[in-house]
Amino acid sequence: MDIKTRYKIETMDLEPDRFEIFAPSAHQFEWTRRELLALLGAGVLYVVSAQDADAQQPERIGLRLHVAPTGVVTVLTGKVDIGQGLRTLLTQAAAEELRLTPEKVRVQTCDTAVTPDDGGTWASLTTPQTVPAVRMAAAALREAGFHAESMQRTVAASVTLTAPKDWKVLGTSLPPVSGRDIVTGRQKYGADVRVEGMLHGKVLRAPSHHAALVKADGSAAEKVTGVRVVRNGTLAGVVAGDDRTASEALRLLKAEWKETPLPAQAEVFAHLRKTAEAPVFVRGSRYPAVLEQGSVVEAMKGAVRRHEATYTAEYIAHVALDCRSAIAEWDGDKLTVHCGTQAPQVVRRELAEAFRIPVNNVRLIVSNIGAGFGSRHRGECELEAAALARAVGKPVRLAWSREDEFLAGYFRPAAVVDVKTALDASQRVVGWDFHNYNSGASGLAVPYAIANSYCGFHKSDSPLRQGSYRSLAAVANTFARESHMDEVAHLTGSDPVEYRLRHIEDTRLRHVVEAGARRFGWEKGRRGMGVACTIEKDARLALFAEVEEPIRVRRLLLLFDCGAVLNPDNLRNQLTGALIQGMGGALFESVRHDRRQVLSLRLSRYRLPRMADLPEIEVQLVDRREVAPTGAGEAGITLVAPALANAWFSFKGERRRGLPLFTAGEPKR
Repeated sequence: MDIKTRYKIETMDLEPDRFEIFAPSAHQFEWTRRELLALLGAGVLYVVSAQDADAQQPERIGLRLHVAPTGVVTVLTGKVDIGQGLRTLLTQAAAEELRLTPEKVRVQTCDTAVTPDDGGTWASLTTPQTVPAVRMAAAALREAGFHAESMQRTVAASVTLTAPKDWKVLGTSLPPVSGRDIVTGRQKYGADVRVEGMLHGKVLRAPSHHAALVKADGSAAEKVTGVRVVRNGTLAGVVAGDDRTASEALRLLKAEWKETPLPAQAEVFAHLRKTAEAPVFVRGSRYPAVLEQGSVVEAMKGAVRRHEATYTAEYIAHVALDCRSAIAEWDGDKLTVHCGTQAPQVVRRELAEAFRIPVNNVRLIVSNIGAGFGSRHRGECELEAAALARAVGKPVRLAWSREDEFLAGYFRPAAVVDVKTALDASQRVVGWDFHNYNSGASGLAVPYAIANSYCGFHKSDSPLRQGSYRSLAAVANTFARESHMDEVAHLTGSDPVEYRLRHIEDTRLRHVVEAGARRFGWEKGRRGMGVACTIEKDARLALFAEVEEPIRVRRLLLLFDCGAVLNPDNLRNQLTGALIQGMGGALFESVRHDRRQVLSLRLSRYRLPRMADLPEIEVQLVDRREVAPTGAGEAGITLVAPALANAWFSFKGERRRGLPLFTAGEPKR
């Protein structure tokens, strides 16, 4: 693959006492030689920037490579490893293009003072965006020659990437590069980080979901030796020399709150409808709120048959393996925060704005994270830690409990989805009218060939705090769409697989449906079997499910085509995890609340998938080396709910249109 863009390569041999490093966002950092040596070791730092042949100035891209005297190359990335295998994948990408063994490559993840701003770790963008950028930078360095003694101060190189047919490292199942450290306990996560002289903080939580702090009385807490009470705007908390003392002091705080009631749980969906806004199309949006072709109105008028239904999804929690923690330390008006976040630059800007300091004065050092699933896009914990640290003038560690996660975090948005379809005389869908209320626009697009369609996302007022969740709204939208297609298939007396194929023109999507049906042993009319398919993040996938008594998932088969497969084992692991997580939201996960507060405050009150719930799971990959790879971390979760709902209908003849399909793992009576 030849890249016409030229790459400018600048060397920084670490000889000057001080020098500047540039990030794509134009933020500028000044480092001493000693500081960089401490982080990277001796060697040469190469900053690789892309330059269009007609451009006057190079466009800075987020790639830096450090070459040590030993020949070990370190890739510096602003991305974060949240268990998705990022370090291993970027190791493979650099090793492939530099013609090195993986042992000669290291990956340095986000430290905002030295790694570039190459976006948050979200939306399955590492594979389609970061991997190609690493490959191009590594190839440019290879073609220019990356030994320090043979390099000039600045060189330029065009790039030829290794053809997929010639891959030696990419395309193989390289084991996780941190695998040994993970299983032996050597790998450190956010909860393991400590800094010298730090204190421990706790924050007072409101007694209801919507409450404003009116007054706080810390007199009793301040009598505890070594305790400082902090009041900063809407925040009240304590700081002490150890975690236990801080917890005891927190219980002594007394506060008055102004509370605003919540709608009752049974009223939430009506509230979302009542407060909905009309969809607004925004050009250039990653997830357009309006997708339209043909005339749905005319299709409905001329329909031989119509069908309509409403589907819902409750709020659910992310429940990442580890809870959030942050250590904040101030040096004058400069702030350093050790934390675990998926969006370092977003959180960095939040901190700068909250404390009215320049963004360059904020440094985030991001630790390994035990998953995130979209829960760590904002800086709630980091902001609280920084406020406590500023008040006491010392480093403060704030570690959220599981209860804090439920009380102060956000949830996957609840959804109401209305679907109407128009059928012609051949029983084919010719009109598609689809409206999502509240949960979002991702997954709105219809993968079927339907001449007339309208898909719209209506923003609503959400009673509970909500935010990103794995695949965003694609779970709710795919659940509604694939349930509805299944309903129409049964209404017309058609087999669900055959009926979908009648509406699929995309050859890759047809392949995963047809190949999956053969491998699964799909039989027309067989009880307990369900199917769902989609195009998500430009991947094609089909999921086949079988259920049995008593409400048990017997087996799942996923056919997955995301283009070229970069690491087969890691991809299967990601997809298997997505299927298991999807079972929770499909079968029993739901955040319960009353008119004041969230009631699901611990895992004993929030049902998650357990080992005993797991079915036989098979993931079949379609490796298309000729197709650029797409993201895969989010796609697999989107099909679980509709496949299980459709299997349940096949098994019991009962159509369930709300998620979760069951309550606490038991059937609704």
